Amino acid sequence: MQYPSHGANYQTLYERFQIPMPEKVYDLSENVNAFGFPAAIKEKWHQLLRHIMTYPHPEAEPLRTLLAQKHHVKRENLLIGNGAAELLTFFAGRFTNQKVIIVHPTFSEYKTTLEAQKAKLVELAVENITAYQLPIEQIKKQMKDAACLYLCNPNNPTGSLIPKKTIEELLIFGKALGCEILVDEAFMDWTDETQSAIPLIEWYPNLTVLRSMTKMYGIAGIRLGYFIGRKELVEELNDKLPHWHVNALAIEVGKWCLEDEAFRHESIAKHAEIKARLEHYLLEKQCIITNSATNFLCFQLKEPEKTQDFYFDCLRKGVVLRHTENFYGMDGKWLRIGIKKAEAMEKFQQIMDEWYGQ
Repeated sequence: MQYPSHGANYQTLYERFQIPMPEKVYDLSENVNAFGFPAAIKEKWHQLLRHIMTYPHPEAEPLRTLLAQKHHVKRENLLIGNGAAELLTFFAGRFTNQKVIIVHPTFSEYKTTLEAQKAKLVELAVENITAYQLPIEQIKKQMKDAACLYLCNPNNPTGSLIPKKTIEELLIFGKALGCEILVDEAFMDWTDETQSAIPLIEWYPNLTVLRSMTKMYGIAGIRLGYFIGRKELVEELNDKLPHWHVNALAIEVGKWCLEDEAFRHESIAKHAEIKARLEHYLLEKQCIITNSATNFLCFQLKEPEKTQDFYFDCLRKGVVLRHTENFYGMDGKWLRIGIKKAEAMEKFQQIMDEWYGQ
């Protein structure tokens, strides 16, 4: 049975498994803001028309400068891409025939992009899924002849945070060995940012941080992500990227998002309230849940061997969860659920209640 490698695009999921799609479907498999995008996007949408006939700024200005100011870094240390996935692809291109470490469970695009570039992968795994504690000694042992270590913080799929002090410990170790570290912070803006590695950029030239704007600001269809790292790396990657690779509409929309900081704080508060209720519900059902700091979490049924049956029961009844069949270390025995509005969460709970005969 071939599962899709990502969440979202649920229509293709029903087609693949030849399951009749209900009239109403709640997609809990993706992690985009449940409350949509900032109001300014709808209010100013007509202003984008004047950008359609003109080429975008080749360096994605003024968004590049605004993002640099937001993160208190120099403009020359920041590179914007057509989504984080584009930047991951070009970053991986630097490691052909070189050893790269990834720690599972983690975002599947790391392995996909690295294998496409024929990198020599070393795949480690955390011992405790719920806490997501890194196997530090195993990582250090492998770093001695590795070109790069990939870390996802907060982790996808678990939502767990890696303490900044742990990342700095690895940066110090890697700096002495010439081992780079990529920290993917696609969901860090769902936190208070205290564990972000961005402030460490100034001290560790072996650090690169990846960010995404699509999840928090509800603009997955726009595609917008960025790297923060040493100047030389930014220049190297920029030389390889296509000219005008960030479109003019994305630049404008990104600018409007940054202007609405209240939207981010309100989104965090709303999702946190819904997530707290979901966590309480799942624990009542004797599920195990991950220690998530983001707008999603993973849970394991009290009977993990029935996970696949429950997944398809949800699918048939109009709720799409994220399977973990392609997350090494979770092996299909967990499910990821994105935090959505009350109606969607109530539907999920209704299905689980029925599953347990309540």
